[in-house]
Amino acid sequence: MLVLAVQLVVLIVVLGCCAGPSLDGAAFPRSHPASAVLCWTGAILGLWASLFGLVTLVLFWPPAAGHGFAELLSTCLTPHHHRGLLWGALASCAVAVLCSVRLSRGVPRAWRTVRSRRRHRSMLGLVARADDRHPDVLLLDHPLPVAYCLPAGARSIVISSGARSGLAPDELAAVLAHERAHLRQRHHALLMLLDLSHAALPWLPTLRRAAATVPLLLEMAADDAAVRRHGPRTVRSALERLTLLPGPSGTLAATGPTSADGPAEDRPLTHRLARLDDPPRTGRLARPLARAAAIASVAAPLAAVALTIAAIPPAC
Repeated sequence: MLVLAVQLVVLIVVLGCCAGPSLDGAAFPRSHPASAVLCWTGAILGLWASLFGLVTLVLFWPPAAGHGFAELLSTCLTPHHHRGLLWGALASCAVAVLCSVRLSRGVPRAWRTVRSRRRHRSMLGLVARADDRHPDVLLLDHPLPVAYCLPAGARSIVISSGARSGLAPDELAAVLAHERAHLRQRHHALLMLLDLSHAALPWLPTLRRAAATVPLLLEMAADDAAVRRHGPRTVRSALERLTLLPGPSGTLAATGPTSADGPAEDRPLTHRLARLDDPPRTGRLARPLARAAAIASVAAPLAAVALTIAAIPPAC
């Protein structure tokens, strides 16, 4: 038990406290944002797996708290009854309540996001119409040039009439490629996981830094997908023409996350435009190494959890 507990604690410290600062200070995310997103995702999923393994170990390893509770509920209670059974059951309930309280801070936020998306989709059904040029686009009659995607329904990309008339054909195609990259790479699901994780465990450095860093990396990754098809100049001019407005809740706008606080040079869109002006050098080893790190950050906790579950003695 001690070896498994130490392994899980080390994984939690590495993924929850060290991985975030290391990724935040690395140089490769600017040149490989998609690989950096993969590393962040692996760190978050590995952290949750490690936490699950540690809680399972604390709850169910005899004579720990939950093993007494499991034994209390087992059919062989009578021949194996002992005096510490009641205290073990009460302690296991306390640990379970503590975990539920932490999760209760994040789950309602995720549910509110889902409901907001559904309401917005219902509203679009009243005010938007299908675009006859693109099978996955809804056209919204509005003079401001805006574009965003909503992961619900067959037509998940929303373009305003101002954007369609104000953008050149190649610029509009670049914007659509950007939004399709968001949908194809499931960026909405990652943002929901990040929001839930940060709400549940806001004191962990990795989750704090991920909440501030990952949204910009997602936009850069979608920019790269558009650049590969239409070139950096077209993508840059399209972003400059779009109106910088906060996207509806639960959506991803082409202009990315907006913030009115701080100087203009520190805003996310400014960093994206500067990156398009001066494309960073791409190394050949960065992508495979990032993928290997992401796989290891998930595989190691899962292996530890599997060993933990296999090593826990049965209740009877």
